[in-house]
Amino acid sequence: MASHEQPGAGAEVISLDAVREKNYRFICKVIKERFSKLITVLDVGCSDGHFLKVANDEGFSVTGLEPDARLAEKARLHGYKVINGFFPKAEGLLNQMYDIIIFNDSWEHIPSLQESLQGIKEHLKSTGNAIVNLPSSDGIIFKTAFLLNKLGIRTPFNRLWQKGFASPHLHYFNTKNLRRFFENNGFVMCFSSPLYFYTIKGLWGRISCKSSFFVSVFAWLCMVLLYPLVTLCSDCFMACFSFPENTGENL
Repeated sequence: MASHEQPGAGAEVISLDAVREKNYRFICKVIKERFSKLITVLDVGCSDGHFLKVANDEGFSVTGLEPDARLAEKARLHGYKVINGFFPKAEGLLNQMYDIIIFNDSWEHIPSLQESLQGIKEHLKSTGNAIVNLPSSDGIIFKTAFLLNKLGIRTPFNRLWQKGFASPHLHYFNTKNLRRFFENNGFVMCFSSPLYFYTIKGLWGRISCKSSFFVSVFAWLCMVLLYPLVTLCSDCFMACFSFPENTGENL
């Protein structure tokens, strides 16, 4: 699915640290289990550097790419290498190659996915992997919001698309159609896994940052009650892709 919102840069959703910490630790564990050498990583849309910190702690040689100059500078202040610009046109990417190119909750914000695929081909080592981490259109929260939207209750669906945000969602994929999209462009999917979509810790701040108090209370109660069910569903997932000749290596 796709929206007609205007693309942009920025990170207005707050209180995501808890859920991202869980997911980033898991992703780094998956990478480490399958690579035995020093790993060079490009984090596309690194924001203020949360994944950079986790990946650096795990011993990776990691570079961030962030289009928002303010967030890029904030990450640099923490000591991380960050290129300011959009993927794949940023000048700092010229002639750079990586073992892993990862999109942590950024793939759904990118207007030209074909251009991004070409950028992956240009900057990914022949034995490397592209990793995409994003919310799923197969998830129970998305399907519930979609149904409510059909019934005329549009706020939850608009919120999932981050309508009115500086950087709204422009696409929604599930595992099946993301795999088809990459495979139609010369890649193969060699690993996928569900991820946490949210945690109770930080949930209130995440919901209330762009909603009225009463809407926030209702949404918070619903998501707290749904949490045991959501943990069993694929509301967010990661998928790893490589070039066909390397499917027997690495991931």
